[in-house]
Amino acid sequence: MSQHSQTSHALPKATTRRERCLPASQIAKDVSTFETWSSYQDCEEVDFSMDFPGCLSDHVAEVFSLDGRLPESWVDPQSKDYRKLKRIVKPAFLDFLQLARAAAPKLFSDNVSFDDDAKDILHSVQMVFSAWQCVERMRGSSRKWSEADYTGVYELVRRSAIQCGEARAQCEIALPQPSPRHEVTAEAVRVLSVKKAKPDGALFIPARLLTSICKEEQSPYKVLYRASRQKTGSAVGGESSFRYQSTLCARLPDAYVFEIASTFWEDKKPSHHELEAAYRQNRMATTAALRQLHALDVEAPVFGIVWAERTVRVHADWWRVKEGRPRIYSAAYDGGPPRSPRRNSVAFHEWDLARPGDIIEVFLLMRNLDRWTTGTFHEAVVAGITKLAKRMEAGDASTISWRRKGDLSLLVGRKVDPECAPPPEPAECSISSAEAAAPPKRKSKKRKPRQSNQSH
Repeated sequence: MSQHSQTSHALPKATTRRERCLPASQIAKDVSTFETWSSYQDCEEVDFSMDFPGCLSDHVAEVFSLDGRLPESWVDPQSKDYRKLKRIVKPAFLDFLQLARAAAPKLFSDNVSFDDDAKDILHSVQMVFSAWQCVERMRGSSRKWSEADYTGVYELVRRSAIQCGEARAQCEIALPQPSPRHEVTAEAVRVLSVKKAKPDGALFIPARLLTSICKEEQSPYKVLYRASRQKTGSAVGGESSFRYQSTLCARLPDAYVFEIASTFWEDKKPSHHELEAAYRQNRMATTAALRQLHALDVEAPVFGIVWAERTVRVHADWWRVKEGRPRIYSAAYDGGPPRSPRRNSVAFHEWDLARPGDIIEVFLLMRNLDRWTTGTFHEAVVAGITKLAKRMEAGDASTISWRRKGDLSLLVGRKVDPECAPPPEPAECSISSAEAAAPPKRKSKKRKPRQSNQSH
C-alpha cells in the first residue's frame, strides 16, 4: 500500500508541472519561436518604399528630414561665422566638419543662419565629434571591444540629441495579448505566455505633456477609466483594468497617467545573427506600443533602431485594421522616401559611425525623433485619445484590453476570443471564492491537533 500511495502522490505532480515561458530575448534570438510569436500577434514584415501608408507620410518626412540642417558658414573659411568658430573650437573639430561636408554636402545649407538654434546644435555636434573620436580610437586599436564599450559611444550620440523626450534605459514594457483569430496550441503556449520585454532603450512622451488629458474629472483619461469600470461591471483593478491599459510599462506608475513610447533601440554585437535578433526584439517592443496606440485610437508610426558596433539601422512600424482586427506592419528603412522605387537591393540603409557625415546624420535623426515625439507624435496621441473619449461618451466605442493577461494554457484547443472573453487570471491576481476557501480549510484541519497537543 505504501508503494501505491507513493505512486498516487507522484502522478499529480507530473501532470500539473508546466514549462516556463520563454523570455522575450530568447524568443527574438530564434527565428522559429519569433515566427510563432509574430504570427499569433498578426505581425507582417513589408517594404518601406512601397507599403508605408501615405496618411502617415508626414511623420516619416519629419523624422528623416536630415538635409540642410547645418549652416554652410561653418565650413566656409571666408565667412565671419567660420572665423568665430576658429577662435572657440579645436582645429580637429573644424576638420571633422570639413570631412562631413565633403561626404554629405546636403547636410549644410546657406539658408541656415548661425542663430540660437544653430548654437545649440553646435554644442551637441561637439559631443558627436567626441563620440566619433572614440570610434576612431577603437578602430585603430588591436584590442577587442565589447558591446558595452560601444554602448558608451552610442550614449554620447543619443544624449547629445535627446533633450525634450524622456529616454528610459532597460525599462520593462508589457507585451500584447495574442490575436483571437488564431487557435492557441499546446506547442505555442510556451512562446505566447511571455508578458514583458526589456528593450535597451525607449523614448517616451514626458508625463507632464499628458497631464492635460489625465487630471480633470472630465478629462479623456477619467472618461475612459469610468467607461472601462462600467464595462467590467463590479470588478475593480486587475490586469484588464484601464489603469493597466493606459501604460506601456510592465509596472503601474504611481499616478493615473498615460505612458506612451514612440521609439525603441537595441545595442548589439555586429554579427549578422545579432543584428537580426535585435531587429526581432525591437519588433516585439514596437508591436506592444502599436497595440496600445490602436487601443487608444492613435494613428501614428513607431520607430525601432539597431546599434551594432559602428552601424545604425532603422525600421518604421505601424498598425492597420484588417478584417476587424489590428495588424502590425514593420518595414526596414531603405534610405528613400515612401512610395518611391527602391534604390538598391539591400533592405536596410546603414549609417557607419566611423564616417563624419554618417554620425552627424544619426545625431540629426535622433534629434528629429526627440522633437517629433514631443511634437507631432504627442499631438496625434492627444487627438486620438480625446476622440476616443468623445466616442465613448456617445456610445460609439468601447475600451480595448490589449495587454497579455491570464493563463493561455486554458485556451488550448478552444476557439476563444481573448479580447472579449479573457482567460482566467493567474491565482495571485484573481481566483474564485470556492478556490479561495479551500486552502484555509485544509490548513485549519492540520493546525487544530497541533494546538490541542501543545495545550496539554
